Amino acid sequence: MSVLHSIPLFLNCIAILYQRRYNRLHKSVSGLSYDLYVLSFASYVLNVYCGLNYLCSGLVRKQLVRRFPVYFQRKVADIPVSTAILVADLLNLISTGAIIKQLVNYRRTKREYQSISYICISILAVCLIFCVFTHACASFNLPSRDSGRFGVYYLEHINYSWVLATLLSGVRLVPQVSVNFMGRSTQGLSSKFMLLSIASAVIQIVIEMCTHARSHPFTPLNGKPIYEPALHLIFLLIVSYQVHKVYRNKAGTSANSLALRVL
Repeated sequence: MSVLHSIPLFLNCIAILYQRRYNRLHKSVSGLSYDLYVLSFASYVLNVYCGLNYLCSGLVRKQLVRRFPVYFQRKVADIPVSTAILVADLLNLISTGAIIKQLVNYRRTKREYQSISYICISILAVCLIFCVFTHACASFNLPSRDSGRFGVYYLEHINYSWVLATLLSGVRLVPQVSVNFMGRSTQGLSSKFMLLSIASAVIQIVIEMCTHARSHPFTPLNGKPIYEPALHLIFLLIVSYQVHKVYRNKAGTSANSLALRVL
């Protein structure tokens, strides 16, 4: 069943690779949101970090067994972690990193309003501080005592990081909507990227709805909650509406032109 949950994630990876191919053929990143791929990269880093801890950390396994002895036993096989989802997250991380490399290499083709925003930097800073703080609390009494400071155990640290990853992933397209609005254009977005991303989100929602009746112990700990693809699909549809209705066949607008229009 975990392999089924990973299918839309692999599909999303293919979508990112199509966007990379589009950028390489045009040798341009004009119209792409830097924040989109920075947030995506951060979410995949957290997903891989949490997945590896769920799969390999003996401390996480011990705390799961102590907290939920009815559900989890001491055998590694009793801890539901999907290797397929972890591999898919890792591939998405690598693919997103390749796009970020293009954003750097083709930075001369970007428009005035294309950059990493202060809002994105602030969000990442808050997430980093929170993750470091929870890790420090969880590790405060280790290895002498398996207890966290302020009630934050290592398992909580991983769970909180996983929640942050899903939230960042769910809203990562918001900056692209903003870039499209500021440029009065959707040039730079691959049509195959959009199509496969929508298909990935829809398939993920359908799979989650069909399997939601399964009890918690059988759900992969590194799986994706239904709100993540739901949020992603909403913003994908907004971008799609911009592509086909609002800014159809419109070229990009510079920041200076926008200022003149406002004046």
